[in-house]
Amino acid sequence: MCSATGNEKKRNDINKLINSGINWSMFIKLALQHKVYPLVFQHLRALAHPNVPDKLLKDLYKLKKDNDFKTLQMVTEFSKILQALEQRGISVIVIKGFPLAQQLYGDITLRTSRDIDILISADDIAAARHIMEQYGYQWNHSLANATAGRLKKWMAFNQHLEYWHPERQICIELHWRLDCQSMELPFNLLRKNGVSMHILGREINVLGKEELLLYLILHGAVHRWFRIKWLLDIDIMIRKQDFSWEKLCLLANQLGFMVVLNQAFILARELLGTPLPRDISNRADMDTKAKHLACLALQFIKDNGFASKITFKTKAIILFKYTRYEFKLKTGWRGQFICIFRYFLPTESDLELVALSERLYFIYYIIAPLSWVYKRTRNVIKMLAKG
Repeated sequence: MCSATGNEKKRNDINKLINSGINWSMFIKLALQHKVYPLVFQHLRALAHPNVPDKLLKDLYKLKKDNDFKTLQMVTEFSKILQALEQRGISVIVIKGFPLAQQLYGDITLRTSRDIDILISADDIAAARHIMEQYGYQWNHSLANATAGRLKKWMAFNQHLEYWHPERQICIELHWRLDCQSMELPFNLLRKNGVSMHILGREINVLGKEELLLYLILHGAVHRWFRIKWLLDIDIMIRKQDFSWEKLCLLANQLGFMVVLNQAFILARELLGTPLPRDISNRADMDTKAKHLACLALQFIKDNGFASKITFKTKAIILFKYTRYEFKLKTGWRGQFICIFRYFLPTESDLELVALSERLYFIYYIIAPLSWVYKRTRNVIKMLAKG
């Protein structure tokens, strides 16, 4: 439905589906899960099919209006933060969010966003943190009051700080790298190829077209494409054809991300009917690893998570599938090594467990895997005890 804009055949197919009978209760649950309810409401209202329940349209309308309000609130708040950052000489690139909605749909309210993601230099993090705290945002983390040296060690293997405003209920993430589980887009490349767009009366820096499309693909892939919303972003960008296929494939090849790129193309083509150039489509079909990853992702997409009861065995199988997928997603020994190495990185709970000085910070890398094993074992014992 969401990819049916301007397609008469798809509209006819949707009418046939509605005529055949739809479980509307499950339908709205799926629209919420995949975060596409603003688009679903827009299309159903335009379709004006007599078999669509009025209550469903009213419920979707309320959800759409709530999202409109939240989006406008986030935009207003972000404008203040962006102005304060720029006044301090901090260069900001906005990732996804309302600029992406504007690029895709020409309407900032048609794409949902949980937070506002911005990319800045690691050298500007201290100044940016000060500004965020001035505006009432909080970083609720055990390192919130850590020394600069200790924070720097943590930042070396992490990518963002998540700031939350308790009153406005708005989250802003300060990124200093775009790293999707060891698949990283170089910061200097993103800054060099970034572009500006005019939106809401001001200029905002965003990612270049090819870098944006590749990042959206990496982001969707590491999250197992469990939201159709992410594939829809890819579908619409490809249909707009305002990027260079040659540049995109060259960039993905240089960074070692061709398998992930091909996986996204296969999923978008098969699920949304995304039109691909013949050579791109053929190359994706020849990539056996990409086809296997697409099949795995399809299982995660189909798993709606609405089962009434999930047994211990089911949880174990899901965990195994997630881990296997994550490992297979990485290309080459280096990527797979980093995938394993992530289990040795200290989590927030590890940092809270014991306060170590900057000089003894390395001990956290010993604590982390032991803590991981302990937590998994404890969870297994709890689930077995519950039967």
